Amino acid sequence: MEQFIMNNCKIANELRKYRDLTGCVNRAGLSDDPENYVEYVITREMSYMDMVTANAVYSLWRSGEGDNGFRAETIGQIMAGDMARRLRPEKQDEIEERLQKLAGTELYILADHDQQAMQEVYEGAFLPLTWETGRSRLRFRFKDGGQMPLYQYAEERNQLIRIPVSLLRDDEALGQTRLKAGSRTFSIPLNRQDLADFLFVDRSAMSNELCKMRDEGLLKFEKSNFELLIEMPITEEERDPNQ
Repeated sequence: MEQFIMNNCKIANELRKYRDLTGCVNRAGLSDDPENYVEYVITREMSYMDMVTANAVYSLWRSGEGDNGFRAETIGQIMAGDMARRLRPEKQDEIEERLQKLAGTELYILADHDQQAMQEVYEGAFLPLTWETGRSRLRFRFKDGGQMPLYQYAEERNQLIRIPVSLLRDDEALGQTRLKAGSRTFSIPLNRQDLADFLFVDRSAMSNELCKMRDEGLLKFEKSNFELLIEMPITEEERDPNQ
């Protein structure tokens, strides 16, 4: 695995960001022209991690390395940018459940409303997967001829972002973001636009948030170098050391 592929189309960004998108026809504007939009229907709510998982599955499918089947641990390794990493059983359980959810979610896209004669439809399972029980873990396979509607839509519009898998490694990609004990400084080897694309956010909004954090005394930064001015908990389970 050399490349991680991220879906950056308007629909994908809405699915990552918003809730309550099921049970109705959603309309996403594609430009300032009110007649230029895409409509879509999805049968289940998506979370940010659902979308990251889907990106990892699509990356595996594109690489051809999953043709003989794969397990949840492989998807976790891709998401971590480290194919040698061993995942805890509970993390594998979590990814298995997410893969089954994505395989059971249906997506319907009606595109190109600004060109009525050329409307295209993309529909089917969010991820075209089947699975079987192995000795201890589920083994997933891609359905023959199965298409991933959201990725087919984005690929035909050049709205996929490709980055080296190594950038996902938390001890490499973002300037060793797994900080040493007591350290609050780190660097990010990406320019602002690439960082915004990596995080699936608008560049202007990201810059505004960084400036807000700086003005509030939470963070100092200069170009790609950052310094935390408060102590952060390492995990969600740990107490906030600033309280």
